[in-house]
Amino acid sequence: MPNYKNQPTPEEEKITRVLDELYPKAKSRTIIEYQGKQYQIKYFPVEKTDDGEKVKEWGHRWVLVG
Repeated sequence: MPNYKNQPTPEEEKITRVLDELYPKAKSRTIIEYQGKQYQIKYFPVEKTDDGEKVKEWGHRWVLVG
């Protein structure tokens, strides 16, 4: 599993932009096939409330699977 605190590579950013356009309403853990490869969307917290109990903002990435 990727470390979400690291900056994504340019290729990861490109794939995420393309797949976001093709699948704008993808839910967590959705797996799709694109150009013969399978990708899964993964969501992660970007910002939490001051007390750390709730997530204020979510981020996501499409990651290559299997």
